[in-house]
Amino acid sequence: MSEKCEICGEPSELKCSACKSVSYCGKEHQKQGWKDHKILCKPYEIQTDPVYGKCLVATRDIKPGDIILSELPLVYGPRPHMVEEGPVPCPGCCRLIIGEQSARCEGCDFPICHPDCSGLKDMDRHGHECVILGLRDVKALNGLHDFYRQDALLALRCLLLQNRHPKKYAQLMNMEGHMEKRGSNTEIYSAIEERIVNYLHENFFHPMTILEGRSGKKVLNDISKETIHKICGIIDINALEINQNAEITAIYPTVYLLEHNCLPNTTHVFDNDGYKITLKATLPIKAGDHITTMYTHCLWGTQARREHLRETKYFDCQCQRCKDPTELGSYLSALKCLGTDGEPCGGTQLPINPVDDKTEWTCDSCSVKLTNEEVGFLVNGIGEEVDHVQLTNPTVKDLEALLTKMNTFLHPNHYHVYAVKHSLIQLYGYQQGYTPTQITDDCLVRKATMCRELLDITNKIDPGNARLAVYRAVLLHELYLADWITIKRKWDLGIKAKVKSVLMMLNECKNCLTQLQEVLKNEKNTPAGDKLINLVENSKKEFNKFIERNKIDLSSQHNGNTINGTDIEK
Repeated sequence: MSEKCEICGEPSELKCSACKSVSYCGKEHQKQGWKDHKILCKPYEIQTDPVYGKCLVATRDIKPGDIILSELPLVYGPRPHMVEEGPVPCPGCCRLIIGEQSARCEGCDFPICHPDCSGLKDMDRHGHECVILGLRDVKALNGLHDFYRQDALLALRCLLLQNRHPKKYAQLMNMEGHMEKRGSNTEIYSAIEERIVNYLHENFFHPMTILEGRSGKKVLNDISKETIHKICGIIDINALEINQNAEITAIYPTVYLLEHNCLPNTTHVFDNDGYKITLKATLPIKAGDHITTMYTHCLWGTQARREHLRETKYFDCQCQRCKDPTELGSYLSALKCLGTDGEPCGGTQLPINPVDDKTEWTCDSCSVKLTNEEVGFLVNGIGEEVDHVQLTNPTVKDLEALLTKMNTFLHPNHYHVYAVKHSLIQLYGYQQGYTPTQITDDCLVRKATMCRELLDITNKIDPGNARLAVYRAVLLHELYLADWITIKRKWDLGIKAKVKSVLMMLNECKNCLTQLQEVLKNEKNTPAGDKLINLVENSKKEFNKFIERNKIDLSSQHNGNTINGTDIEK
């Protein structure tokens, strides 16, 4: 049944693409109604919460997949690489300059990707800052990488908004910088003072003020150290990192208001052109609910997440996941109890109150207790070993040995175990000795079991696919491959092997490929997403070809399954 046009009351099929709550008979009436409707169209409003401060609150029910908002950044710049050697980002397009490049900007002599880079002349990118950057004394600086090592370009771009975009600058300076937590007696203050404030003043602003004195014209109204410190605080608290066709740090006019939750109800995607952000719901959001994102890593345990948030965002998370000792049934931080006198009791060690930094960890099978500090020491030590092994290009045997060692202390679902298993399943089937023709049947079963276990954990901590799309996609595709190799082996043995277990695996393959399409729909502009999408497309073609050639019926409507028209029930 057709809706009625908001303007004339005639039957209409054309709905507002953003909120889908009003209809119009045509483009003319939609345009006419926009003046009034645009106020109501946004599915959120900005409120001030006594705990969270300014935040976004839903004004109506929002379904998973609904677009909540889209907007361009107030300011963005290349994400700095804090290394003395290696690739640096081009100030024009923000892409890393890979390999030896002799190209330099004619105006400021900074390394660039190409003399024809479109961002070099753009006044909202490199064009405006180029004059100031060109004031530096090249001989006084230590090589090409000096500027990017100083992490100062985005701060300079923020300052340049003062004259060119005063409204944007006002919006920026109205954001939270937590300056009360970043005073002159803090480490972050000292680092910013040396790395950015002094660097900008000594190399750029000092010669700039000399020129201003000669000409009588102000380039920037406010270059005070206090203002630069505040801008750096605003960047640290509110900026988003984008890793797509370039490595970007960007600040958005509304998205910065999203509050943190370790079980977020939104995800976001970026356009490559202008880095427009689109925020989408991943879970059902009811009218009055806060609209949330996640500021930390979804695959860290509660201790690690809360510590990171306290150090970088200056608050203690009290969300549902943080308060639950089992982390929503995932046991992502749980330990194995070692019992007493060296005799493991088989129990699980969990914190009594995870949001209390002085909480004790108790066993569910015996009386053993640990302090939070003892647990932190153990987990951090294991984490360092995991990082070390992962950086050494490990073999299957290296990771299996590490996993065996970790299983003495950590719950099978612990986040360090998750990380090692996630790496291990990607080596099964690829590394020499474990290629598709070499890997044993038992190893394929082990790989498939690990995939299912990790998918179960992932579904608990990220049910809406807000943060772990690539992780989930890798698991689904590796599960598909484990089943697929097994199916082809059994198929080669003849019809006697084509039993119900094979058909179950074929159905699992089909389900994996179907889920992958949904999981990767927001990953089209990311390097990892593009690679996975291509892999999945190839797998889909191979799978469908096999199903058609062998006349296999996997339809859910069918009472059983068939191969070559014959029912297979056992």
